[in-house]
Amino acid sequence: MRIIKDSFIYLIGELFAKSLPFLMLPYLTRKLGPEGFGELSYYLTILSLLTIFISLSQDGAVTRYFYFYGKRALNTVVKAGYLFNISVSFILLLICWWFKAEIMAYVVLATMFQSFVNVQLSLRQCQKQPLKYIIIQIILSFTNVLFTIFALEYFNQELVAYRILAIVFANLITFLIASLVLGDLFRDIYRFTWLRLRLSLLYIISFGGGLILHQSSFFIKGQLDRIIIYQKYSNTDLGLYSAGVQIAAILPIILMALNKAIIPYYYQGLKEGTLNIEKIKKYTLYTVPVCVVPAIIGFMLPESFYLWFLGEEYNGSKYYAVIYLIGYGANLPYLILVNYFFYNGKNLIISNMNFISAIVYLMFLYIFSLWGVEYIPYSLILSNMVLIFLMWRVVKDGK
Repeated sequence: MRIIKDSFIYLIGELFAKSLPFLMLPYLTRKLGPEGFGELSYYLTILSLLTIFISLSQDGAVTRYFYFYGKRALNTVVKAGYLFNISVSFILLLICWWFKAEIMAYVVLATMFQSFVNVQLSLRQCQKQPLKYIIIQIILSFTNVLFTIFALEYFNQELVAYRILAIVFANLITFLIASLVLGDLFRDIYRFTWLRLRLSLLYIISFGGGLILHQSSFFIKGQLDRIIIYQKYSNTDLGLYSAGVQIAAILPIILMALNKAIIPYYYQGLKEGTLNIEKIKKYTLYTVPVCVVPAIIGFMLPESFYLWFLGEEYNGSKYYAVIYLIGYGANLPYLILVNYFFYNGKNLIISNMNFISAIVYLMFLYIFSLWGVEYIPYSLILSNMVLIFLMWRVVKDGK
């Protein structure tokens, strides 16, 4: 019953929080147009790339630390991660200043504060505080929408830059509220020492460093296609493509909301022995037919619905939305399998399997990009099938 209750809170709260930016999609597509929306998608892709190296999976490191070591010195681990975050971001900002890359500097700042917020969310999740988790999400969504609308209505030029700057301020305000009002970042009952800070920093680097390949593989499969389209096709093509992807992106939001609610009990079940490999395999098989249901629903919706939602200039976005719903649907069995490896600290195995999947993706991405932009989404579907097959084999062997 507790799992159902928390899952309901996470799902409803997360959907409400994420629905605000999602409902802002028609505003952005019309305000920026296909070309401007394509340019924005490109910079947000760069943001995702920088997250790998600035964040270094700190949210995952905090969650694992909590379950293996408890609350003792947890704040020191968080502070060490933030120190690493600030150091890397400062170096990148110097590079942006040297090359006079103003928009890229905004992207770096947005990435830095987004990582701060993600760690705060991770703290609420592992301590089973779904209400605080959702409050932070809602604050982030509201500030994101409000700052964006204010910026795009007040300014008439360089709208893409102001949209990214709005993300910076939204992440900053949310972090301050989460850490100072809803949290206790600067109140630690354990005495601060440089030794503890150094050990915590080594823990963050060792944990996140082992996942760089894993995160890079996800970036390749989830974002690299937009960079390829940006280089080989027009911004308009990228805009139509990205609009369809954004519609389909509601599915992984739902899946991740369910996953965040289940993880504490998933880990607890593994720890107590009530969840074993046989049950994990069984649950994975149950989810396979469910993967295609969202795509069927998306296909049944008429093209006029997509044009009504995005704007008349976005004819063809339905196609990308439906194909991506199939690709994103594969996240369901993947999450059931990958949580087992995360709990057991098998980060290298995760990285290797995702790396193989990413190689498969790159191979098909290259081939399909030569055929046409409409073939590119199939790269994700094929690579996800390979990834699930690999994970199933490893779990089946009990490794």
